[in-house]
Amino acid sequence: MIVLRSPFSNSSAIDNFFDELTGPVKLPYWRGADHSSFNFSDTVGEIINNESKFSVQVDVSHFKPEDLKIQLDGRELKIEGCQESKSEHGYSKRSFSRMILLPEDADLTAVKSAISNDGKLQIEAPKKANTSRSIPINFVTKH
Repeated sequence: MIVLRSPFSNSSAIDNFFDELTGPVKLPYWRGADHSSFNFSDTVGEIINNESKFSVQVDVSHFKPEDLKIQLDGRELKIEGCQESKSEHGYSKRSFSRMILLPEDADLTAVKSAISNDGKLQIEAPKKANTSRSIPINFVTKH
C-alpha cells in the first residue's frame, strides 16, 4: 500500500499511520480479482476417503488427455499436465504437477482413472479388504 502523505507531519498523523498498520489488512487489488481464466488444475477437487475407496477429482479441462500423465510410485500418486503451443505470435506453455499420498489401506494394484467430457479427472483406488480376524486362545495341559 502506498502512502502519499508524510506520516510524521503532526502527532495525529502519526497515530493514524500506526492505526493503519494495525487495522484490517488491505490486500492488493489482484487478490480479489477473478482468476477463473487462469484456473487450470491449481487445486485438487473433491477427495473421498472412506472404508470402501479413496477417490480424488482434478479439473484438467484446459488439457487434452494426451497432455496428461499419471504415475504411481509406491503410495505416491503423481498427476502431471503439460501443454505447449506455438504460433506466429509466440510460444506458450502451461503445466501443473500434483502429488497425492494414497492411504496405507488403498489397493495399489487396482488404481484406475477416468476423464469426463467436462474435463474432470477422477482417480480411484478401492480399499483392501480387512483381513483381521479374532484368534481363539486354546489352553494346553502339560503332561
